[in-house]
Amino acid sequence: MIKMSDFLKECFQKIGWEKDHVSFNDLPLFLKAMAYRFPFENRAVLAKENYKITKEELWQRLVKDQHGGLCYDLNGFLYFVLREAGFHVKLIRGTVYAGNQEGWALERTHAAVWLSAEKGDYLVDTGFGINLALQPIPFSGETVQSPVGAFRIIEKETEMGSHVLLMDKGEGWQIGYAFTLKESDPSDLDDMKDMIHSHEKSPFNKSPLASKLTPNGRMVMSDRHFTIHENGGEGQKSDIAPSEFEEKLNTHFL
Repeated sequence: MIKMSDFLKECFQKIGWEKDHVSFNDLPLFLKAMAYRFPFENRAVLAKENYKITKEELWQRLVKDQHGGLCYDLNGFLYFVLREAGFHVKLIRGTVYAGNQEGWALERTHAAVWLSAEKGDYLVDTGFGINLALQPIPFSGETVQSPVGAFRIIEKETEMGSHVLLMDKGEGWQIGYAFTLKESDPSDLDDMKDMIHSHEKSPFNKSPLASKLTPNGRMVMSDRHFTIHENGGEGQKSDIAPSEFEEKLNTHFL
């Protein structure tokens, strides 16, 4: 057994993980703990915060300070945590399919984690907004189910990669994102961050947003609306003023 590092110890404390290790069978519970703790939010983009995405910096931001983040923060952090916990993981890059525009979003700006285990290869992702499987998704094509819907991976050649993550949230299978199996270097996370911060087509550098899954459902907030979905019911949507965003983020998401 690997001796638990201070890095892991503090990460586990932050998410309320009471074991001193994570096994493959623990991953569904562990990924839920991560998802329930760290919101998907873009304050750093709007504030043009200049930071390097390293293990130490992510630990400081997510564990020590009150931050969530976007995919490169959340899945970058997941990668470092799983690697430290003894898993065989690689970072990979994908391209999100923007269903509302019926086209691909900014190329190769989604970070995810490829995990290899005895039973096969899997995709793990805690940084795709609220579209989270909350468990490893097998590359073998089997469907996994989470409260937000069904997920599976197919091998399909697209202009954005050789594999596609599909989601069915009640309206049939749709593309979440396409990806390649080419391993990314952790330094690529900075490349993704820079593009999301500065590119005119970035969906995250225009106005504030936050979302998070909860044990009972999900929460989504813009600078105009705050919506809470619980136990599969209709969302409770309330209007907010832009000036309330930060306070509500601190109260409900962090």
